[in-house]
Amino acid sequence: MLAHMNRVEERITANGMDLDELWLNVRAGKEKALSELFCVSYSWLFKYGYRIIPKEAFVKDAIQELFLVLWEKRASINEARSVRSYLCSSLRRIIFRRVRKQKNRTQRNYSYRHHHNEELQNREELIIRFEADRERERCLSLAIGSLSDRQKEAILLKYYDGFTNAEIARIMDINKQSVYNHVSAAIRTMQDHVQG
Repeated sequence: MLAHMNRVEERITANGMDLDELWLNVRAGKEKALSELFCVSYSWLFKYGYRIIPKEAFVKDAIQELFLVLWEKRASINEARSVRSYLCSSLRRIIFRRVRKQKNRTQRNYSYRHHHNEELQNREELIIRFEADRERERCLSLAIGSLSDRQKEAILLKYYDGFTNAEIARIMDINKQSVYNHVSAAIRTMQDHVQG
């Protein structure tokens, strides 16, 4: 109920327009509408992106890229059945693309260092980075518990953000039955984990 109320409040902007009206105005090339859409949606887009990858600067950059792409491609963007789910799924694609690029860059850098047998200049920096990474992994694994990534995403979208199964299916690019299966399996797993 609370998630639904928050979604209704987020749909209405300061000048009384809803997300659908803003979307139409962005597609029509109205820069002010893009700015307002950014302001209205930034908070929940950031929360969603941060759950995918808990790196503040990374998520902020991805949101900036999303709105830059929206503006650049405004003439060719289709009408959205749900502006909110369209923005979330677009942000999700941008984040995963950026993560892949970052991994590829990291692998290239590692291969280069390994190939040239370079020694790390600062051993303490490596130890600190390793410890910080290990602590982040520990915290992340505690937070995720025993859920798979797909289960976690489906549960958060359904119960935290209040999306319907159809909207979740569009965001995650799966069918509605798969959404139901992920949610049901996640609930069972969490119950077993709590009871065990």
